Amino acid sequence: MKYLLALKRLFTPQKYPLYRTTPLRYVFLHLIILATLLAAPAASHFYQSMTSLSQLIEEKSDAIPAFTIQNGHLELPDHQKTVIHLNQGSVIFTEQESILSDNAFTFSRNQIHIPGLDPISYQNISTITDRSSLIDTLKTFTSSVYFYFMLVLLALILIQLFIILIKLISISLVAHLAALLFKKKSRFMNWLKITSFLLTIPVLLQYIGLLVPNTLSYPLSWCIIILLTCLTVYHLPGNKKAR
Repeated sequence: MKYLLALKRLFTPQKYPLYRTTPLRYVFLHLIILATLLAAPAASHFYQSMTSLSQLIEEKSDAIPAFTIQNGHLELPDHQKTVIHLNQGSVIFTEQESILSDNAFTFSRNQIHIPGLDPISYQNISTITDRSSLIDTLKTFTSSVYFYFMLVLLALILIQLFIILIKLISISLVAHLAALLFKKKSRFMNWLKITSFLLTIPVLLQYIGLLVPNTLSYPLSWCIIILLTCLTVYHLPGNKKAR
């Protein structure tokens, strides 16, 4: 398969300029695969959270405290924190504002915290006002959990794809200008194809950084893409008109 041959070319820097001959369908396929890879950790966290909510409703709904939402703030009986332990993580009800847990679905004072996703303000969920409304909402939600999961997964992939495209265009433009500066034969559209595959290793590093959070994965990914881009410029044929 030509796509697999294009991936093998990553191990031969002198052949990087040949990515300009790669069909566009393989370029688009590769970008979607990279976006899906980066979206996978957040999607996995979301799915685990939905599984926990399903178990909460089916097995431990009686443990949900009699809370109320007033003016966008969570209020608990006697201001007592409640932790409900489930098979995958836990569900926490607390009036605190700062949340440090990475494996808990948390109802804090002002927001709902879902691992891997941005916090959701109570003001954006008008259907949840107290314990009974929460149970009703979760029953409706968990009955179509796979549908909502597919929607969230699609949204996450599109977000990552947009970020990758912005990075792709920026790097390709800089690389094209650098190639012209060094009097190399260069076309911007060719660089878009080349950079699409050069992003593979940096994206893998970012993916590892999402699985095992560290401060080196992101800057290291940029160092690698700069190195690979420089290798490509070096191996580009010279511009005959400039001689």
